Amino acid sequence: MTGTLPTSLVNQAGVSAAGDVIGRDKFELHLPVPASPIERLLRKLELEVANNEQVRNTFELLAHYYNKRSHDGIDGLEAKLTKADRKAEYFDALEKKELFAKQLERWSLFASAQQIFAYLLAKAEHEFNYIIHPQIGTLTKLEVNQLVTEKIVVPVVTECGSDVFAVNHSVAMGMIYWLAEQCYVRWHQ
Repeated sequence: MTGTLPTSLVNQAGVSAAGDVIGRDKFELHLPVPASPIERLLRKLELEVANNEQVRNTFELLAHYYNKRSHDGIDGLEAKLTKADRKAEYFDALEKKELFAKQLERWSLFASAQQIFAYLLAKAEHEFNYIIHPQIGTLTKLEVNQLVTEKIVVPVVTECGSDVFAVNHSVAMGMIYWLAEQCYVRWHQ
């Protein structure tokens, strides 16, 4: 070999590219993304439904939300909406609350579904009480609605996109109204 490079060598001096410049094989390690709590529970629920594994007791974290509580004497959905100058929304809210209540009743026969509901209710209560409620006095109704949609409704619908256990926007909104009926969230200051 007199002054010439063997054909198996490549000179990449001065090469530029928008991505990686490599002289041989590039290996990327793709680790599986861990499933979210809801995804794991949905998989478990599918098995419970397929095997008809029903429970008789209510999961403790879900049972917590069946206990009505009152902070300010304004009890129930209608009273809360009236106090918040949202009385015109009452019949729609009642219908959506009932949609959620029916889904809650139907699915509460399965342990995983109870865990899903407990998770979703806790998340909705947290987002409403710590992010949305403190802003209610300074925001318009539309802005409050947008926050509720962004922080609670859309995430719930996205997380529960299962063939077995699906939650749509009306049911997700009904969950918030159900929480109001139980006095866990307030639409008023």
